[in-house]
Amino acid sequence: METVLGLLGVVGYILAVIAIAAVVTWTVVKLTPTRKPSPAPPAE
Repeated sequence: METVLGLLGVVGYILAVIAIAAVVTWTVVKLTPTRKPSPAPPAE
């Protein structure tokens, strides 16, 4: 039973780390202003 609880703990830890990384990435993407592409020079 201890082995099962240990494995569940490791899986929970991995899921928590991935979730935190996803939240941080989402926050940075939402808070960072997007750069507008520079207008292309008019073609002659």
